[in-house]
Amino acid sequence: MTSVPATATDPTTLRAVYLDRLAASDEEGAVTVAVDALDAGVDPEVVLLDVVAGAQREVGERWAAGEWTVVQEHVATHISERVVAAVARRAPTPTPNGLGRVAVACLDGEWHGLPARLLAEVLTRYGWDVEFLGASVPAAHLATHLHRAGPDVVAISSSLPSRLPAARRMVEACRSTGTPVLAGGPAFGEDGRWARAVGADGWAPDARAAAAMLAAAPDGPWPTGGGTATGADDRGAREEQTVLHARRAELVGVAAAAVRPGAEVPDELADDLGHLVDFLAAAVFVDDPSLFEGFVSWVGTLAIPAGLRVDEVGPALDALAAALADSPRTARLLRDARAAHPTPAP
Repeated sequence: MTSVPATATDPTTLRAVYLDRLAASDEEGAVTVAVDALDAGVDPEVVLLDVVAGAQREVGERWAAGEWTVVQEHVATHISERVVAAVARRAPTPTPNGLGRVAVACLDGEWHGLPARLLAEVLTRYGWDVEFLGASVPAAHLATHLHRAGPDVVAISSSLPSRLPAARRMVEACRSTGTPVLAGGPAFGEDGRWARAVGADGWAPDARAAAAMLAAAPDGPWPTGGGTATGADDRGAREEQTVLHARRAELVGVAAAAVRPGAEVPDELADDLGHLVDFLAAAVFVDDPSLFEGFVSWVGTLAIPAGLRVDEVGPALDALAAALADSPRTARLLRDARAAHPTPAP
């Protein structure tokens, strides 16, 4: 366990101690780290973003590397949610200063609500009147709420690029109400290229940047990130994505039969193959091969028992390419990914 003086104020030290408490599943200890930091004079924004959010990024990296199980990740996230609530109770909330109203929501199907909650807390402390709508908000329900509540801006959050088709639906729902959309989260790419692809009015790399952008231009325009991915406005791309969505269960079965013929399909393998199809559909949707190739490079390296193994990635891609030969964009993405990831020798 990393030790820390009760009066420590250095964010790096605090983050290390906080991460230790997450690793130990110690909710009380994690809350104490955050509250003691506030009592020592650390700014609430620093506690939220540099300590809590910074530690959660490390949690995600440990899970992605196979060092932590999904259960450990879930427990750590639950603890961090409780810590954010404790910080909100401990640190006085400023009165809205007339900047405007912001609704913060996660995409439909996005259950990682902590980043959006952190953004809502930070914007509140900048003086915005913020309404946090929670995880997995359906686009149609959001549009109904926007008509009734009338916020000035909607900030949308998502962690997985496989949710980009849902992002497009949410952006279109917001547009129908005349409400501009600011996007954020890893789903939109490191440079925000997929925020532009789904039609968002702006993209921010983190909560501090979002607060600064909204303060400088409450009504926009905002930067939309780099890159050139634009497939979501292409009818052919959207049609092929729709096909992949409709055939998802069938395609998972086809790929599973190719990699483990005659065997019962474990849940872990089905999950990995489902994600493979989802990321393929998202890459087709925004017409960006790098989205799919990045996932293919990562998925076979996971140390998940009964999950997709690195030697099975190639055969799975081959099976999907054969099943989707009549979808030219999709088949091309699969061929290119296969060429970049040959099956390793035994």
